[in-house]
Amino acid sequence: MTDAAGNRPVILVNPRLKDLPGSSGIMQTMGRDKRLEYAASFENCYFFRLLYYAGTQYPIMAALRMSYPYRYELYKRVDEPTGKEKYVIISTFTEKPNSDEINNAFLGKPRDQTKKASGIWGFLNSVF
Repeated sequence: MTDAAGNRPVILVNPRLKDLPGSSGIMQTMGRDKRLEYAASFENCYFFRLLYYAGTQYPIMAALRMSYPYRYELYKRVDEPTGKEKYVIISTFTEKPNSDEINNAFLGKPRDQTKKASGIWGFLNSVF
């Protein structure tokens, strides 16, 4: 279908472009490189995900959103005294953030900090 579209933009909703097992439960290896290259040729134009505590689906803690060509935006859920909720932006990311980056944004930690060694290695790094 994408070949029939020619040079026109194509939007795929919830695409499954990654490797999937066949009906026999075995991954297909023929043409795998071409499939993965084809999947990598697409860009996400919209992304939305609700974020919860690990292992739960309640309460909603935050939301992660991206609409092309803008950045990923992390919103924190805030309960208002009237019983309603609102989402306040707390951070933006140029690429899709991982769980550590999201947690650091909630904790207010600055970004781009290299992890400092602790214990004996931290002591030796500070000496040398």
